[in-house]
Amino acid sequence: NCFHLREYSARKGYTFSKTNQLIFNFKCKPSICAADGRRKHYKALSIRAFAADLRGSIDEQHVPLVTWVPVPPSKVPGHVEYDDRLERVLHTAFAGYQADIRCLLRQSGSVEADHASDDRISEPELRGLLQIDHKALGTQPLRQHIVLFDDVITTGKHFKCCEHHLKAITPAGHPIFGLFIARSVRPPMFQELDDSELV
Repeated sequence: NCFHLREYSARKGYTFSKTNQLIFNFKCKPSICAADGRRKHYKALSIRAFAADLRGSIDEQHVPLVTWVPVPPSKVPGHVEYDDRLERVLHTAFAGYQADIRCLLRQSGSVEADHASDDRISEPELRGLLQIDHKALGTQPLRQHIVLFDDVITTGKHFKCCEHHLKAITPAGHPIFGLFIARSVRPPMFQELDDSELV
């Protein structure tokens, strides 16, 4: 139950396509943006571009039927590299709509982002780090559907771990979907390698 808006060409670099360029800018670290106004500007442009994609893909009447849940970033709030880019896309995309955008999931600690590390966190380790934010959960009832929103789907690890936790706090059969900005299209020989060009 996963969908994507674009395709990202892995191992091709940021000059390969418009989507690659936007993803590169979108993933720019907060510390780099803070030090370089141009990089901050281009990151903001990528956020607006992806928000426009999302707004143009979802009928306004369907938005209030969904609880939109951004997948937690690799760093926890308060960390210098904490990045709320997914939240920003959702709020920009659905400005003026009756959208339920909630950070229902959080991590108990910071880890290295998968695209920036040669030693990816395992699925069991990630599942152990993820937690339900019960304060956010209790603010209002969940809507008819839950959509987990993330940037690039590669293996689906983050989606599966987040889905696992959400299933534990929702009635059996409550629909949970994944919506991604892009699907990673990887050459066969690089299927197990990281996207180091995004660092």
